[in-house]
Amino acid sequence: MKSQNRAWIMFAVLLFSWSTLPASPFKYFADMIRQWFGVVATHTMIALPWQPVLLYFSISVLLVVLLLAGRGRSRLYIAGICSLATLVHHLIHCIRTGRVYAVSPAIAIGLALALLFLIIRVKSPALWLSDAYVIALSVWLIRDGFLPPVLDRLGLAKSQPALFLELPSDPLIMQLDQVWHLPVVVWAALPLAMAVLPLIFWSKGRQKG
Repeated sequence: MKSQNRAWIMFAVLLFSWSTLPASPFKYFADMIRQWFGVVATHTMIALPWQPVLLYFSISVLLVVLLLAGRGRSRLYIAGICSLATLVHHLIHCIRTGRVYAVSPAIAIGLALALLFLIIRVKSPALWLSDAYVIALSVWLIRDGFLPPVLDRLGLAKSQPALFLELPSDPLIMQLDQVWHLPVVVWAALPLAMAVLPLIFWSKGRQKG
């Protein structure tokens, strides 16, 4: 399968399964990246309304970097690196809170699968797993920056599709409401572009699988 087709299929799968247990390692990875970049954004001299823009831009840049990395020899290692970072971050969180969470086994399984695919040299599953971690960044941008204001403007914020997607209750995009006298639904185009354009331009040209 062409790499761009694989990317868009994974995008659709993650978008509609984001809050399920199978998707939890990839959701956790995206949330972890959001947390890291959020800390950086809050320690900059940028005014508060513009910090979400910096965070969205940083996540989009990382998305492009990982997509481009998928064109090189490191493509099979992306899943291992992402899953290892996720597991280490989660272990630190578990130690700090003194708890084990429902998502903990799924995160560990994600790392185990990545290592298994590397050891037995199974190309196609490794590529799909790598894409799941990478594309999770794009899905996060859509869920936090595009869908909440758009569904709210359409009067669908409390609809069954919105409830099914379990969108964030306090998305960062809302901080941009009325900045430059523009409604938040207009600003939603920014994270949409940051999520979609990298997939359009850089998801192709990677290894088929």
